[in-house]
Amino acid sequence: MSGRLVTIVTLVALLAACGTAGRSPSAGETPGTAGPGRGSPGVTTAPRAPVASPSPDPSAPPWTQTEVSEWGGSMTSALAFAADDVWAAGTVDEGETLITHWDGRAWREVAPPVRRREEVFFRLLAASSRDDLWVFSDDGRAWRWTGTGWAARGGLGGTTGADGTSGTAGTNGTAGPDRTNGTGTGGTAGSGGLRLRAAAVAGPRDVWTAGTTRGDLARPFLGRWDGSGWSEPPLPPGAEVNDLGALSPRDVWAVGRSGGQAMIMHWAGERWDPVPAPPVPGARGAVLDRVLAVSPDEAWALGTAEVSDQERRQFLLRWDGSRWSEAGPLPQGTRLTAVESDGHGGIWAGGESRGAGDGERTILHFDGAGWTYGRTPGTQSGPVVNDLARSPDGDLVVAVGGNPDYDEDSEAWVWTRR
Repeated sequence: MSGRLVTIVTLVALLAACGTAGRSPSAGETPGTAGPGRGSPGVTTAPRAPVASPSPDPSAPPWTQTEVSEWGGSMTSALAFAADDVWAAGTVDEGETLITHWDGRAWREVAPPVRRREEVFFRLLAASSRDDLWVFSDDGRAWRWTGTGWAARGGLGGTTGADGTSGTAGTNGTAGPDRTNGTGTGGTAGSGGLRLRAAAVAGPRDVWTAGTTRGDLARPFLGRWDGSGWSEPPLPPGAEVNDLGALSPRDVWAVGRSGGQAMIMHWAGERWDPVPAPPVPGARGAVLDRVLAVSPDEAWALGTAEVSDQERRQFLLRWDGSRWSEAGPLPQGTRLTAVESDGHGGIWAGGESRGAGDGERTILHFDGAGWTYGRTPGTQSGPVVNDLARSPDGDLVVAVGGNPDYDEDSEAWVWTRR
């Protein structure tokens, strides 16, 4: 998802430790660099902030439910190019794939790249523009939208055709726009040995994925598409990427953990540079779960700190163009799982409401100073937001999710706010 967290989630998300825009600090040294070509301003360590108490905003437009699936589903990813051009993906009927498009009037299903009943979990949507839309399956396969169907773009690992059957080497497999699989030829689209966590599209010839391999010897991986095939750049020892965010082929973020601590890396076109993450006061370990790239001077990262064996707490970081710093206290009563820009220097944040009424604080807004929340549909029991998307014109914000506590009774839903 261009310039956004991708998706999703579970939502989450992704390098060789070469030379850096500022070198990594040695043991006992105060971190002194904060990022790609921005000088060496150092990292700000804020004192531990109190928990915020979000307040209701009665003047805010309400969230409206615009789509709900069959039983046993959950929507996991969303992209909004305009108020009349929105995509969402997930599963319904306990595993059947669902890709749907909003044209400003109604949601319409789009034929997936594989057979309708094949058990393929389309985990993420990502794009650099409306003309460069990709969908990624849970096992690391990728397809690019052609305007009428899906063209297979392969993945790290084995070979599978665009229709889910064995295919020959290549990247031109195309699925048809109807319920069949078209007449496209097979392409490399395999990698059933992977478990995808994150994907980011920086351009048609610059796509990144991250996750872990499957099996007894599971390990983190990072994949890159260069327009002709996939490669696996090495990760620093002990590093694991949970999420990716891309603005351009020369501006990509990766977050996760390394050595039990939060990890941030930046790609400026040639190598991945480590960027210091501010330490979380009172925590003995931390991990970053989501990243949202908004502009060269604005990015957000959501993480979890381990305070003790029994206590975990979330924290929010903000990039201002020169350094990452703690963005302030997080709202009480909500476990956050997704963030999206509001277009004005703040964010929308979605997650799971805890102890605050059924879904009352599922989606909140942060303006840089405080947290507020508006009215959610109230039609779901135990809703959890998996992803958020905002149209560039600001006319529409979309939230997608499910009800994981209800297993086969979970509904794949879409909420919108204008």
